[in-house]
Amino acid sequence: MTAPKLSVVFVNYNSTELASRAIASLRRSSCGVTLEILVVDNASADRAAVRSLCAGSGVKVLLLTSNLGYGPAANRAARYASGEYLAIANPDLEFPDGALRDLVSFMDSTPRAGVVGPQLVYPDGSLQPSARRYPRLRYVFAGRRSPLVRAFPGLRIASEFQYLEEASGPGPLRVESVVGPFMVFRKAAFDSVGGFDEGFFMYSEDVDICRRIAANWSVYLLPSAQVLHYVGQTRRRYRRFTEYHRVRSLRRFWMRNVGVLGRGLLSVLLAGYLAMLLWFGLMGAGEHEYSWRSKGKT
Repeated sequence: MTAPKLSVVFVNYNSTELASRAIASLRRSSCGVTLEILVVDNASADRAAVRSLCAGSGVKVLLLTSNLGYGPAANRAARYASGEYLAIANPDLEFPDGALRDLVSFMDSTPRAGVVGPQLVYPDGSLQPSARRYPRLRYVFAGRRSPLVRAFPGLRIASEFQYLEEASGPGPLRVESVVGPFMVFRKAAFDSVGGFDEGFFMYSEDVDICRRIAANWSVYLLPSAQVLHYVGQTRRRYRRFTEYHRVRSLRRFWMRNVGVLGRGLLSVLLAGYLAMLLWFGLMGAGEHEYSWRSKGKT
């Protein structure tokens, strides 16, 4: 049998209905790209639903006995992927016609590209920041979910961190990292760095692998390829758990790249940031992505 061009791994945790919708749209929109679809399940409560989704549909399924986290689960499934390119995907996605074709065509025409990300789109049709620079001290509160950015959405440093101006054109943009909901890797590049660092349970594994791949390959955002992202569907159900791991992962990433003084300062800043987020949640004012926008609230 001919090997597929693209292997797509969906990392699932109690999101089988979302995964089913994503897989259906993936198949509808393939535009001639030969696909291999795999679902790796992080010990969801309803394993029967996961089996039912995959049974008889040609979708390969890997059922883990415990929740290993996003990157470790993706690594397990990647071992079974046979495509030239490997996509790691959240289940809360919808694929318009042409997106996969454009991403694969870009990889075909750019031999030094190790990973490319699409332009993610919110449910209201607006653009989601889909690339970012490596975390540095000046970017501590510049992320797209930061309360500071919520209060001052036009903040210059946030635009710089998230490539908002550079990504406005249709052409490919070389970036430091792309965000994790959908990443298309050259399988050889993914394997060359050993996949995701399994020290990250969830969050920051995307920027970490991009940084490691960038030592020998290039990282790109392709704004012309758009993928709909129903953002934060799992995170909102497990807010405290996910916020803890988000801050923990940021600390892990930064600790490798700053000195002793910086480590102490970062620990204090991140502990305070986590406490602030939890306090907001207890007060009923927990922020979520683009919750302050005038339309498209979810």
